[in-house]
Amino acid sequence: MFRKLRLLAVAAVLAVMGTPSFAQSEWAGYDSWDTLYSRGNWRLDRNVHTDGFLSCESRTANNNDFSFSLFTWQDGRVSIRFQSGNWNFGDMIQDVEFVVKIDNRPIWNLTGSKANDMIQVTIITPDNDLTRFLREVRAGNTLYLGNANSSEITRFSLAGTTATLSQHARCEDTILSGGGNPSDPFL
Repeated sequence: MFRKLRLLAVAAVLAVMGTPSFAQSEWAGYDSWDTLYSRGNWRLDRNVHTDGFLSCESRTANNNDFSFSLFTWQDGRVSIRFQSGNWNFGDMIQDVEFVVKIDNRPIWNLTGSKANDMIQVTIITPDNDLTRFLREVRAGNTLYLGNANSSEITRFSLAGTTATLSQHARCEDTILSGGGNPSDPFL
């Protein structure tokens, strides 16, 4: 059984949102970050991006120079991101289809965007599909990333995910409530 995570590509999101800061926060680098939690291959950071947006990022890496991140942005968006120093998609944001499989569960067919050295899917309004996806990540042992033809590109150990995502929820509560901005503690 195949499932489609109903997520919007960044290009479609930009057309709907029409705000430059929305696009910049997705692809902008960090001015600074604070590591809030670290365990095994997982690390949780609160990021301050070059455009001023805040995000909570739970990130794991494998031995093949790939990373898998879950972002929560201060405006409530959630991004699922894969990154590799071996990728070079260019600066222009393009649509991309890919698959994720967690253990022996059914495949998630995803539509997202790619640019530079990353692919990502951003969800404007979290829904039941995202909740189910995160539940599988939390309970899983191995996450497989594949191309649209389901050919495996890389895999990640999910050991330590439960503890990291519990800490992520605390970070998320802070930035969604308007707190956690180190440059303006009165926000």
